[in-house]
Amino acid sequence: MAFFYSIMPYMAVQTTAEAVRRYVRRLEPGTVFTPAELVRERVGSDRAVRETLRRLVAGGTVRRLSKGYYDVPRVNARIGVLSPTPEAIIAAHVRKTCATIERPELDAANRLGLTTQVVARPIYRTNLFPRELKIGGQTIRLQTAGPRSLARDTNPAELVIDALQAIGKAHITKREVEKVREFVREHGLEKKLRQRARRSPLWMLRIIDDILAENHDADG
Repeated sequence: MAFFYSIMPYMAVQTTAEAVRRYVRRLEPGTVFTPAELVRERVGSDRAVRETLRRLVAGGTVRRLSKGYYDVPRVNARIGVLSPTPEAIIAAHVRKTCATIERPELDAANRLGLTTQVVARPIYRTNLFPRELKIGGQTIRLQTAGPRSLARDTNPAELVIDALQAIGKAHITKREVEKVREFVREHGLEKKLRQRARRSPLWMLRIIDDILAENHDADG
């Protein structure tokens, strides 16, 4: 009986190890994850999960990016092992902290087709404290924003404001106005954008008026 009890911890660790391996095998290459996710999924205890991940790192199955963050490496045939994407890091951080995180303003301009420019060091907005995530050789800056500023998904009019802010007063042309007008018309944002314009910078009011000009009669 004593022998039976002595092997129980070993058996538990072995079971957890296999469960962790199965969990990792299901992840897409490039996925960033944390031990906390596995513990929440009842894969095993925090200690057992971390011990198994340590072994998987040694075997090259997963990569340790920084304290508490791992990924399943993506491999390019010509370049080799690739760095994790900011989006994958942000996704893991959101799952770990339950934070709300929004992409930077220039991303809004990209989504509306106003620019293809990419910010070298973008600033993401969050409902938690500001901080820098230094993970996988990357630095991601998080800046605190209020609930109204984090309403992009529920109020796409905020996306329009972000896009105009990113392009800037001096660089908005008729082409950009037409692009935004199409987006506003497609999503039925005339009323919401007119309401949101009351809290926009003064320089933006004329541009929003131009965007809404052809839609004015449509929404009364």
